[in-house]
Amino acid sequence: MHAYTKEQLSRYLEHIGLSRYDAWKHSSADPLACLAALQTHHMARVPFESLSLHYSRHRLLSLDLEDLFRKIVDSGRGGYCMEVNTFFAAMLRSLGFQLISVGGRVRGPNGYKGWDHMVNLVTINGRRYLVDVGFGSNGAPNPVPLEHDHEFVGIAPMRGRLQYRNLEEHTDPNQRAWVYSAQENGDAPWKDMYHFVETEFMSGDFEVMNLRTMTTPQSFFVQSVMCMCTILNEEKEKPVGLLILHRDYVKRRMGAESEIIEHLESEEQRVKALAKHFGIVLSPEEQGGIRGLASELRGNGGHA
Repeated sequence: MHAYTKEQLSRYLEHIGLSRYDAWKHSSADPLACLAALQTHHMARVPFESLSLHYSRHRLLSLDLEDLFRKIVDSGRGGYCMEVNTFFAAMLRSLGFQLISVGGRVRGPNGYKGWDHMVNLVTINGRRYLVDVGFGSNGAPNPVPLEHDHEFVGIAPMRGRLQYRNLEEHTDPNQRAWVYSAQENGDAPWKDMYHFVETEFMSGDFEVMNLRTMTTPQSFFVQSVMCMCTILNEEKEKPVGLLILHRDYVKRRMGAESEIIEHLESEEQRVKALAKHFGIVLSPEEQGGIRGLASELRGNGGHA
């Protein structure tokens, strides 16, 4: 299994604000704390985003590890689930973690779709944990143990839950899958977000999944310009909020409070917002890639 070099690993750790010492100080005594710190800092620095499907001439996403390193570390970008979870899996292996990457299905308004999501399952002291750095605002910001009916607090007041159960779509009632659900607050209903299995998927499986997700017109990522990352507390230890650019606005969510901090009416404004809020600077060629797409902002608050 390909892993990154020590030099690439050091550059990545520096990129997310962790030194080599920080990454390894708990790796033997407390590997779970090490994993949690890596996930926390990664999600605050490497955005979950769909920009290359809009600001690009070719609009194709590579899962090659060297391509991902150049995009994420060299260029300061992120990606959607298969990009960032593929990259994070390779970094974890480079640090000595044991894990497998598996497929998932996201639940839409009409039920579960096809295989369109990727997560990592990390084993520590014989126990598996769900680690997902690429789902979005309802995702889990920390490792989640694979325990039936396990509940946890995400970015408060959001709560998450894992269950190992049958799905409505299963024709065999004996079938089981891990279901990740989220609750916006203590009074809100639980909503199933996605489910996944414990069968290891190979790189070829993700290549097929990636091709469909980045090209089908029905894909959320093809339809929407989005970019988001977590906000950490002052000690840089705990995620406390979210910064989200979606289509024509930038929103900051801190706890139960959500505020639109910028409305975007043109491509010029959106490009400036990406640089201001996420440190993502698009080249003139990248900026030109969105011209003529339905996702382009053409002024007056409208899309093309």
